[in-house]
Amino acid sequence: MDYKKFVEELVKEIGKETGLRVEFCAADEEETQDCMNVYTNENGKLRLLTEKIYCKMKTEGKTLSEVVQAVKQSTDDFLKMGISGKLKQLQCYEQVKDKLFIRLLNVEKNKEELGNSLYKQNGEIALTLYMKISNEDGKLTSCKVPLSYVEKWPVKKETVFEEAMKNTMSMMPPRVCELLKLVLNPAYEGEDIYASDYILEKGGIGNCMSTSSKTNGAVAIFYPGVAKTFCHKLGADGLYLVFTSVHEVMIHDEESVEPENLKTILEETIEEAIPEEDVLTRHIYHYDLKSDQIEMMAA
Repeated sequence: MDYKKFVEELVKEIGKETGLRVEFCAADEEETQDCMNVYTNENGKLRLLTEKIYCKMKTEGKTLSEVVQAVKQSTDDFLKMGISGKLKQLQCYEQVKDKLFIRLLNVEKNKEELGNSLYKQNGEIALTLYMKISNEDGKLTSCKVPLSYVEKWPVKKETVFEEAMKNTMSMMPPRVCELLKLVLNPAYEGEDIYASDYILEKGGIGNCMSTSSKTNGAVAIFYPGVAKTFCHKLGADGLYLVFTSVHEVMIHDEESVEPENLKTILEETIEEAIPEEDVLTRHIYHYDLKSDQIEMMAA
């Protein structure tokens, strides 16, 4: 079955199985990837990437029927989460302030959705406001906070953002992951960078920064004081930051390696090992200790 036929059948079968309105949206200037929207009865929608589903079906040898049942299960789970009820809570900042946190997104790939979101842009990266919906069995479910709600809250946007970043740091503490330990032990949560006896890697190999959950962990380098702590421990005046994916960032003393070499390594890593949906940026970033600022470097 070719991709076009797959999409036609998938849309038809999902509509039949769920009784919900299903719509396919081809990639264009606004929608960066082909997707299928399943509209719930709660004025919400579940967005699914059809090319990704098709490739996974081919790779895993699944049948269309198996894919339909998997999508139906995702739809059922989505409805059980009570997204509509959670969104109603957003009308009151005090009810949701402890559930707010920050995720990193690629600006270009998410430009349509970012148009109605609170975020801070740093080069190609958008530090974006999310709300936690549930966190069961270590699986965090969340949604972007619509800007229309934020604008009605009786607090400044800067305050909202600062408090959300504090929540993020509490929910997902920063960790340095030693790659060999991670390979040998999948449950390994990394090393505490604030531990007085922990010694960072000063050579060209760099240090892998993530969070204890190791999911969407690249945000950790933006936590207040984290980059500064790295500089102090390394005795460095600045750092090169290589975002190998949304899940981690490689951190190097600026004196230990050339940025051109890091750019080459990043390009090779993305090409060989990183799924497109996990790519955060193809640029190298730099942290300056004196100014305490992270900035994207020129190509």
